[in-house]
Order: sequence, then C-alpha cells, then structure tokens
Amino acid sequence: MLEAVKKPHSLMRLPALLSGPDGGVTRCFVESWKEQSSKGRTYTRCRIVDDPPHLPDGEYVVEFAEQSIRTNKYHGRWELTFFCPDRDITDAA
Repeated sequence: MLEAVKKPHSLMRLPALLSGPDGGVTRCFVESWKEQSSKGRTYTRCRIVDDPPHLPDGEYVVEFAEQSIRTNKYHGRWELTFFCPDRDITDAA
C-alpha cells in the first residue's frame, strides 16, 4: 500500500554528470528534496533535469555530491529516485 506524501521541502539543485549506455558522459542537474509520508517517515528523492534532449533511453549512472546512483530513462523520461535514509547531500548544496 502506498503512503500519502506531503509537499516537498527545501528543493536543492546540484550539478551532475550522466554516464550513458554508450559510454558517453554529459552534464545535467539533479533536483533533490525531502518528503514526509503520512506515517512520519522522511524520504529524500531526486530527479534529473536540464539533460540534453537527445539522450537515448537506457540505463545511466548519475554522479553528484560525491554520490553515484543508477537510474533509467524510459520513453524519454527519467525514473524518480529515492535515496537510502542514511544518505545526506545537504552539505553539497
């Protein structure tokens, strides 16, 4: 069962690098924010923005704020990513 989520708090925008399925690397930005569920749990979420429009669908690695996360692009859209609760990127902003 999915939990209801409150509005995002303190949006951060960080420069990032995307490594694609063809081995190419390109620049983008990652937006990150914290959300709280109806049960009081806090999650950190992020999404890729300002990426070049020509990037093909596939598996990617995004690197930012000393983090490296695998993500996917399907039908031209990035999957929304959740961080592990112990990851804190607030110092990178």
